Amino acid sequence: MVLQMGKGEANVKTAVINARIIDGTGAPVRRGSLVLDDNRIISVVPQEASLPDVGHTMDVKGATVLPGLIDAHEHQTYHNTFGPLPMQWRLPRDQLIVRSCVAACDALRHGVTSIREMGAPGATNLAMKRIVDRGEMVGPRMITCGSPLAITGGHAYEICVEVNGTDSVRAAVRQQLKNGADFIKLMASEEQPRPGEEEQTVPQFTSDEIQAAVDEGHDAGVKVTAHVCGTEAIKRCLDAGVDSINHGIYLNRDLAEQMKEQGIAYTPTLGVYQANTESRWQRGGAKAAFCRLLLQAHRHSFEQALEVGLSLTIGTDAIVPIDREMQHLIDAGLSPMEAICAATQTNAHLIGLGDTVGSLEAGKLADILVVDGDPLAQISDLRKVKIIWQNGELLHPDQLLPMLPLTEPPPPEDNLR
Repeated sequence: MVLQMGKGEANVKTAVINARIIDGTGAPVRRGSLVLDDNRIISVVPQEASLPDVGHTMDVKGATVLPGLIDAHEHQTYHNTFGPLPMQWRLPRDQLIVRSCVAACDALRHGVTSIREMGAPGATNLAMKRIVDRGEMVGPRMITCGSPLAITGGHAYEICVEVNGTDSVRAAVRQQLKNGADFIKLMASEEQPRPGEEEQTVPQFTSDEIQAAVDEGHDAGVKVTAHVCGTEAIKRCLDAGVDSINHGIYLNRDLAEQMKEQGIAYTPTLGVYQANTESRWQRGGAKAAFCRLLLQAHRHSFEQALEVGLSLTIGTDAIVPIDREMQHLIDAGLSPMEAICAATQTNAHLIGLGDTVGSLEAGKLADILVVDGDPLAQISDLRKVKIIWQNGELLHPDQLLPMLPLTEPPPPEDNLR
């Protein structure tokens, strides 16, 4: 059962006391209390100040309290799944929906209260969004692109709408918006081995096609993001005015400077390419070998972004736990506080919810994470989740245990007939 504190009782407030508060804005850690009323944060009270009258108190005994985390690059249908991705993209729709339900519970268990869902076969992400929005199951607050756009046979075409030419692109963008997409995603490059070439990427979509997608999205008031790697493909996306880029391998200094000037956000997803080299995920030897070719260039791209001062956001790309993705960025030069702010306030602005979630401030929704330890000293302490509030509803991690996915690879399927 989902526990609630004060919900449904008129004018009954809850105080979360003895908290070590990281508010998501970058302000120094402070001791104090949060006062909640229904699903809103009413105030943040310093330790030395008196609390207002409240109906309930919860003593967290010095635990760290911070905003609910936001994953800016998630795919629920293959969240923490094993085996080659094309095999998973071709699974029956009912199996994909079940996987999405498991992923939703697993994300909440780890303190992720909002996600940007970046593409699913058959747009099952739109179905999941409706289910969660209606309160039919618990899950992270979701914004989603529905089906990304790819050229015929392009990157991850199994989860995309395949389009060619500007008219086809415009029609597909309009259809995704009609279907309920919150933003538009383009697969603007393919990453594949190119022996003898400096960059292991291939541009996809012409400049005119990308511009058509951006114009249609912006005319409708929604953002456009791109899966994109390689200098030429990145340049095309920046010139067209996309709002954010993902992965960005081979991002150089000039392109990073252009991104900063245009205010374009960067979700590097450093961990996923490393994870795909690990045998436990069963991606296959060829995939692992190719991803190894990209690791050094990927880190260099992130370093360029960091030096220039780009708006950095946190996304896992479905496999890497969010605290581990944050650790990758910390190892590459981000401070722990910067990583936490990226996964909270900055991500909230990226997904268009900066006025609603992402920081512990009066008026924001009560999306709150309580963890043991000190994530500023050791970011992996984010795994030590004690309780989560999402939209004012109190959840304990063990409530979500029955839905957890496998933590070890399953045995290979026997395909013999």
